[in-house]
Amino acid sequence: MERFEDRAEDRRIRKTKKALRAALVKLLSKKSIDDITIKELTEEADVHRGTFYHHYRDAFDLKEQVEVEIEQELDEMIASVPDSALENGPYPLLLKVLCYLEENRDVARMLTSESGEPKMMARMCEQISVRCMKDSLFGEERRYGSRFCAAGIQGMLVPWVEDGMRTPPKEMAKLLDTVITGGTAEARSKENAVGA
Repeated sequence: MERFEDRAEDRRIRKTKKALRAALVKLLSKKSIDDITIKELTEEADVHRGTFYHHYRDAFDLKEQVEVEIEQELDEMIASVPDSALENGPYPLLLKVLCYLEENRDVARMLTSESGEPKMMARMCEQISVRCMKDSLFGEERRYGSRFCAAGIQGMLVPWVEDGMRTPPKEMAKLLDTVITGGTAEARSKENAVGA
């Protein structure tokens, strides 16, 4: 049976790691990992320097672990929307992603910042696009359409985050849904006209 002291220690470790993650994400939304010091991290997280080194080798080690955690969260969130919910369009998935970004503003700013992790944002948009694309639209060339769609999603999400997410997630999801489904419907009608 797990002792009370062990549970309390686990809780403290989780709390410390959560504070360090939040500190790193906040700092990455403003500056490069190369410019972030351990002193800044520990002050922002309100933890001792020794505590930091107990869990991580350096800021790069922390960044690596935080990236893995965020990627897992994003993957799980995107996978949690069943295919059946996307039969009438990508709105449910888009809304879920936008709500996540709004609830995790520092993560959103980190994903869109030059000094943060724009590759993770691109990967997330690619996953959304793959889930939203219909097989019949581009046929064997689906990867081209998917990449185009992903670039469009990213092209809309980045300014939305940079503008402070002033447009509510529901409205932004509708706008993205319209662009995605409108664009694919237009491509489908042109494909049919060319084939006729």
